[in-house]
Amino acid sequence: MAKKRKNANGEGTIYQCKSGKHKGRWIGQLVIGTNPDTGKPKRKSFYGKTRAEVKEKMREYQEEMAQGLDIMGQEQTFGEWILFWMDNYKKIELRLSTWENYMRSIKNHIYPALGHIPLRDLKTDDIQNLYNRMIKEGRAPATVRRNHQIINSCLKQAVQNRLLAWNPTEAAKLPKLTDTQVRAMTIDEMEKFLSVLQQDRWGAAFLCLLGTGLRMGELLALRWEDIDFDNKLLYVRQALVRTKEKGLYFDEPKTEKSKRVVPLPDEVVAALKNHRIQQLQLRLAVGQEYKNPDLVFATSVGTPIYPRNFTRKFYELRKKAGIPDDINLHALRHTYATRLLEQGENLKTVQELLGHTDISTTANTYSHVSVEVKQKAAAKMDKLLSKKISSRE
Repeated sequence: MAKKRKNANGEGTIYQCKSGKHKGRWIGQLVIGTNPDTGKPKRKSFYGKTRAEVKEKMREYQEEMAQGLDIMGQEQTFGEWILFWMDNYKKIELRLSTWENYMRSIKNHIYPALGHIPLRDLKTDDIQNLYNRMIKEGRAPATVRRNHQIINSCLKQAVQNRLLAWNPTEAAKLPKLTDTQVRAMTIDEMEKFLSVLQQDRWGAAFLCLLGTGLRMGELLALRWEDIDFDNKLLYVRQALVRTKEKGLYFDEPKTEKSKRVVPLPDEVVAALKNHRIQQLQLRLAVGQEYKNPDLVFATSVGTPIYPRNFTRKFYELRKKAGIPDDINLHALRHTYATRLLEQGENLKTVQELLGHTDISTTANTYSHVSVEVKQKAAAKMDKLLSKKISSRE
């Protein structure tokens, strides 16, 4: 082995290997700390085809040390870091259902592509290649952006923890979101759907969705104490959630804005009162086997309704009403908002009724409705102007 040559100014040692598996390659070594158990220096090795290449790698490493970065922490892989981040930083912050969705994205997309790369070596190109491959595989732009959100947040924490000097996702390019307009029921479809609800045991539940704009999880978590019949108000205080770890359980609503008070139309109030009478009769027939008497909408034995079963019921009613398949269960919420906007209700009120955190979400989702409302307003103004001009002639 060649004689090691020490560089000036504490640059470490660089030499060319003359034997072994690294024969012919240049090797550099830096002292990066002290072993707490032995008191001996800790060294890190760098490899390259030329002396200049190794020297440049050592220089970059020393710069990171000078910036106060956690050099030893950088030795872990990105996969190790993102799993640590999920367990120690996100688990206390996210709802369990959201945390599991994050983990699903990590398992299916992020970890297989980036998990093996040392954290300090992760480059923008690595991340960009993942996004490009997902697009080629037919993944929706929104899916790519959700994965980006996870990676970006994870690496922001790495920067804050002094594991990285900068976040390589900042230079990545994302696909544009496709402009998919919300498909709400037409007036005719709405009338057909309402006609099939009257004879169904769960009819009041779907009428409630259509008349309040609740999310399915919010509806299935309603208790009788959440309904004020005297003042015709509904209070959203919890949501039914299903996760792999805990199964079906009641949790806080999606956001703080989701905790809201929604006025009830007279038709919904009447349907709920009738539903309560039927439920009391069912409870008497079932007896002590009935589980949750407080739940507004429950199974025949009083247990929470599984969202999957509720969705299947909607498909059954949709088919019976002769409504096209592109109308899904969430379209009842969209239909509620669309009808309000068509009647001239202002966007801020609709935002609050839907429980959107940001009014821009409401504006972007229902932009096509807003245009129609504006066109009607312009038509009204046109009539006024026409009358004014006619009076002058």
